[in-house]
Amino acid sequence: MKSLIKYWQQLNIKATELVGVAVGALIYSMTYNYLLLPSHLGEGGAMGITALLYYTFQIPSYLSNLIINVILIAVGYRLFEKKTTYLTIWAIAWMTIFLKIPVFYTYHTHELIVPTLLAGALTGISIGLIFRYNGTIAGDSIIGKLLNYFFGMSVGTGSLIFDLFIVIPFIMIIGFTNTVLTIIYLYVYSIFTNQFLANIGAKKAVLVVSPKYQQIAITISKQLGQELTIFNGTGFYSSADQHMLYMIASPRRVTKIVPIIESEDKNALIVVENIRSARGLDMRRIL
Repeated sequence: MKSLIKYWQQLNIKATELVGVAVGALIYSMTYNYLLLPSHLGEGGAMGITALLYYTFQIPSYLSNLIINVILIAVGYRLFEKKTTYLTIWAIAWMTIFLKIPVFYTYHTHELIVPTLLAGALTGISIGLIFRYNGTIAGDSIIGKLLNYFFGMSVGTGSLIFDLFIVIPFIMIIGFTNTVLTIIYLYVYSIFTNQFLANIGAKKAVLVVSPKYQQIAITISKQLGQELTIFNGTGFYSSADQHMLYMIASPRRVTKIVPIIESEDKNALIVVENIRSARGLDMRRIL
């Protein structure tokens, strides 16, 4: 028992991550049951296969999704960190529960673009929430990892190819129009996922070039406790030595860092950029 507790502590899974992943699974499952299926729309990834089985053979979504993802997790679990694997299992478990809950209200409309866009937005937010708290919903995430591992293809491209491969058969089941709407849904969902991750919990890189770099670094470190790195460089035209400060911080902290820099040196060059990942281990995991 003690060894199990120690192992769990080493995973460093926080209560906020468990809650965040569960809430994301709830939003995703409700979107699937209340918007996608009633509107006769498709999906990508493992849930796309689940939808195909539901439309064709009336196999319950919660059951087929559970079986498919258990197989995918068994095949691709080595490609994820242990923490991500357990949070993925946590997400799939909650999705299975939420997908099994009976639908209390069936949404119908002749303007199918409305549920298409709404479902895309909600799915993007739900997936973004799950990713934000270090989980996945398996499916195309694992397929993307496998294609990256064996063929060097980026995870995003691999996931997209898998999604499109799953969407094509929908033409014969839900018709051409609804298949086109499904592609629009996937596009909107990807945009909302990217925007959610870019704005919630995102990080920014700050590069500062100033002759007063030393004082700027001391002030930022004392006032904010911000870690930073000093780089030495040489100006191309002037051939003069330049010192640069580099730091990674949250958008909220950047709003405090910039005024400090300007107070020390109004002429300092400040470059702020969005960053994709702040990790340094296993590049394949962040492609």
